[in-house]
Amino acid sequence: MKSNQLILTFALLAGILSPSPIELKAEEQERPEGPVSGDNPNIGIKYDKAQGLFVTPFSAELLGLEMADVDEQKITRTLTLQAQIFDTTPVGSALASAWLPSVDAALLSSGLTAELEENQIGKVQAMTSQINDQSEVILSIEDPKNELKTGKFLTALIRLPSDGPVTVVPSDTVIKSAEGAFAYVDNGGWTVRTSVEIGTEADGMIEIIDGLYFGDRIVTKPVMALWMTELQLLKSGKA
Repeated sequence: MKSNQLILTFALLAGILSPSPIELKAEEQERPEGPVSGDNPNIGIKYDKAQGLFVTPFSAELLGLEMADVDEQKITRTLTLQAQIFDTTPVGSALASAWLPSVDAALLSSGLTAELEENQIGKVQAMTSQINDQSEVILSIEDPKNELKTGKFLTALIRLPSDGPVTVVPSDTVIKSAEGAFAYVDNGGWTVRTSVEIGTEADGMIEIIDGLYFGDRIVTKPVMALWMTELQLLKSGKA
């Protein structure tokens, strides 16, 4: 089911829209008798400020609502640097300079591997000057054929594995809005929108620094449709 169809279905179940015969035709054989919301307690979505959204079991099945436990695992952060060669030597190496936000540069240490284009390998040699919250990083790059020229730009990737397991959830379970990032968390059968502080994002997972804990249960899909329905309920005064 496409996203727009899901949002429409959520709106129907929440009682925001009145269903037409065409909209109900596909499910009329399986749907319990009664209106889309209100009179029939088996169908619908309702909102409570303290508890969040409640989706009835029938409606959850209809919408393909899925949940999963918050996990803990190692996650690898990738820093991308745009480096420029500023020195070459006749002994098969070159030096390049790149600028990073100081908060990122603070994560680096001498000797870390930098992966460059065309399978070239470099090493973090030093972190030097700092200007306006930007720090300079010096890379030493292997160049056995002396092919690198002064002034050449290279893209470098530095991977920073976490020291140990961190709290993570699938990236698409977190909505990043103007109000901040949040996820929908199980609240005793209800789902409550919960603000989260996010960290590293890699390989389809995102680190949760604060707001969720290992063992919490969150909605994995359809998260965006759930949020749009909550907004519509609030806007329509049905909350």
